[in-house]
Amino acid sequence: MAVVRRRQARHEALLRLRAWLSEPEGNTLVIGGLHPADVADVMWLDFEEEEARRIFRALPEKEAAAVLEETEIKFQAALLLDAEPALVGRLLGYLPADDATDVLEQLPEQLRLEAMCFVKPEDAADIRHLAEYDPDTAGGMMTTEFLTALADEKVGDVIKRIKRNEGDAETVYSIYITDPKDMLLGVASTRELLESGIHEEVGSIMNPDVIQVKSDEDREEVARRVLHYNLSTIPVVDARGTILGIVTADDALEVLEQEGSEDALLLAGAGGESDVSDALRTKVLRRAPMLAVPVAAGLLISKLVHIFTHGSEAGAGGSEWGLLLSFLPLVLAMSGTVGMQTSAVLVRGIAVGQITTGRRAEVLFDEIRVGLLLGLLAGLVTGPVIAFLLQDLATASSLALALFLAVSWSATASAFIALGSEAAGFDPALVSGPVMMGVSDLSAAALFLGVSSLLIL
Repeated sequence: MAVVRRRQARHEALLRLRAWLSEPEGNTLVIGGLHPADVADVMWLDFEEEEARRIFRALPEKEAAAVLEETEIKFQAALLLDAEPALVGRLLGYLPADDATDVLEQLPEQLRLEAMCFVKPEDAADIRHLAEYDPDTAGGMMTTEFLTALADEKVGDVIKRIKRNEGDAETVYSIYITDPKDMLLGVASTRELLESGIHEEVGSIMNPDVIQVKSDEDREEVARRVLHYNLSTIPVVDARGTILGIVTADDALEVLEQEGSEDALLLAGAGGESDVSDALRTKVLRRAPMLAVPVAAGLLISKLVHIFTHGSEAGAGGSEWGLLLSFLPLVLAMSGTVGMQTSAVLVRGIAVGQITTGRRAEVLFDEIRVGLLLGLLAGLVTGPVIAFLLQDLATASSLALALFLAVSWSATASAFIALGSEAAGFDPALVSGPVMMGVSDLSAAALFLGVSSLLIL
């Protein structure tokens, strides 16, 4: 049901933005009722960059900032391309300091420096402070917008301050108790404050056993700790125990999603940063290096098979078939790897909502082109090696052509299986694994043996 509601919200956003684009320029764009995340999603996936920029710059600045905050990092720079520094500075002022820092990192250096001149001094100081930390550490994840209280403050005074300054904090669920030098002493929840007497000291109700992280800890470890202890926030401290900021649960979950996706893609040999929205050249460059291992292993296995079968009865009676069969492990290794790459990228794209109903044909066509280029690359690389091993250029060329067709078909079949299973309502992650391997290996082997036998025998 939640998936249906999400699709409906996304479809409504798509229709609203398309209708606005068809109107004469200068008309006001109103997205009231649409969630910024749905607007950002549609702009990124369903429109050309120029159209997306036109939509983005027609939004009121506060709404534009909300959309920018929800936009994928790689698309933020595209939205702000050629934007006036003053506009960028004003947009940053609406964002939490940690999100503003992430946006700035995507911008050209000159625009970044000029935009900071238009940010309020106190916000600029927070952004510069966060920019000093490595993005892959707790310091790079944290926000400096959080609530603190001194141990001797009265509960009633803290509650009044929370009401006055609620909008200045990332979250009001946890209040961190410090001494006058900002050394972290404990933590109290808003609920504990409300349940206590207004004249009690905050230090008397705080929990002194605070789960915390150091500013230089790896962000993946930070995210795991947040998940393990089921925390809404976790404080970040320096070596002396001074609180520097907090990491929120949504940022931690985003890190876990990114790291999980990266690990799954690397496991499939697709490159940790592979994405369905990448340009064709980028897709090929990220996947091609991962094929070096199956190429090398396949050639070695083929050589071993040829050595052990050479001169045997089967080899003597059917040397041509023995030759073809000796290269079958290479075909299976290559086609299987390319198939896994395709499946991993598409399954991730479906899981995170990048592949929508209207984009299936476009994504399928892109993956077919990637498969053709990877197959061509496989043939060009292995052909000369096979020619050297066999001392037969004609046979090597025939085998390389057959390998090209087998690898290209494997990518195409994997794309059809992943996208087709999702369209049919099946879990693509469940179907793409065993079905892809079976179909890919069987069809690639049949195609290779069939084509090469026609050319050689």
